[in-house]
Amino acid sequence: MHKSNTIQILGEIVAGEDIEIDNGVTFKGKVILSDGVYIGQNCLLEDCSIGANTKIKSNSMLKDCNIGSNALIGPYARIRPKTSIDNKTQIGTFVEVKNSNIGSNCKINHLTFIGDSQIMNNVIIGAGSVTCNYDGRKNQQTHIEDDAFIGSGVFLVAPLTVGRGATIGSGSVITEDVPPKKLTLARSRQITIKDWKGPTTRS
Repeated sequence: MHKSNTIQILGEIVAGEDIEIDNGVTFKGKVILSDGVYIGQNCLLEDCSIGANTKIKSNSMLKDCNIGSNALIGPYARIRPKTSIDNKTQIGTFVEVKNSNIGSNCKINHLTFIGDSQIMNNVIIGAGSVTCNYDGRKNQQTHIEDDAFIGSGVFLVAPLTVGRGATIGSGSVITEDVPPKKLTLARSRQITIKDWKGPTTRS
């Protein structure tokens, strides 16, 4: 295990072999690092377990979570408590995951919030998508089954289930269960106002 002068260990590390840790990393509580793990610059890991050959890219924050093997997290990812991420899954830039279980070989790569969700295997979620998990009184669950594809800018208003192999078109707001192996869209029709004069110019 490589350590630079700027690593902080505020707890206990259980480490395997061939681990690489870059500058500015902080460990809190008990952190388990399996063989071949890479931790990029300026990451914070607290009370978590990282599987073999997983890469945690720079400026990511992980707390009270379990990450499988051959996964890719970050950069700038936030993995919040009670989250489990399985093998070969990618959690990318500015993605936040909270109190969720995510299966293997999933891709959630850009600007997305996943909260209180159960996501199965081989699921792809596009940029800017959100699980709308709080109804004003309590958190609600989103279930996404195997092989589903969620387009960019989709809002999943929990509680709901997305069926196996379903596709949801980009820009949709989904408020009801989505059937398996179908394309589901929830958009207003685009219109153009022909006589629109535009904003008034002010001096």
